[in-house]
Amino acid sequence: MNKFRKAEDNQVWDLLALRFLSINSIIDPWVFAILRPPVLRFLRSVLCCRVTPASQNRQTSSPAKTKL
Repeated sequence: MNKFRKAEDNQVWDLLALRFLSINSIIDPWVFAILRPPVLRFLRSVLCCRVTPASQNRQTSSPAKTKL
């Protein structure tokens, strides 16, 4: 891999880099699928305590309808 240096220790780092690149190519599509915008919006709303997972299933009426 590394032809400019003759030390044998560099082979360990080269193999580590190749392993990282192969794992990275497998994990990247999963990260983008899991962290798509609707999921991020839901997580943000749960973390900000605006919506709980149980209350999301219920149909809530809009504020305009409750005033009538």
